[in-house]
Amino acid sequence: MGIREKLKSIVVEAGWNYVELADELSKITGRKYTNQLISNRIRKEIVSFREVELICGIVGYKIEFIKK
Repeated sequence: MGIREKLKSIVVEAGWNYVELADELSKITGRKYTNQLISNRIRKEIVSFREVELICGIVGYKIEFIKK
């Protein structure tokens, strides 16, 4: 599963949509996010790691690195 599918499933599973996510990201970062911007960045897989961390935190997930 790629980052696009994984992020989309996490957001939907948590009961969020891109409009709500854009509003929350804008509040946290002070940068203007729109649902279209988020959708495009995720679809094109050009979302930054920091944005992934923020998105996961907003919807109640955390990223964890586990050594094999």
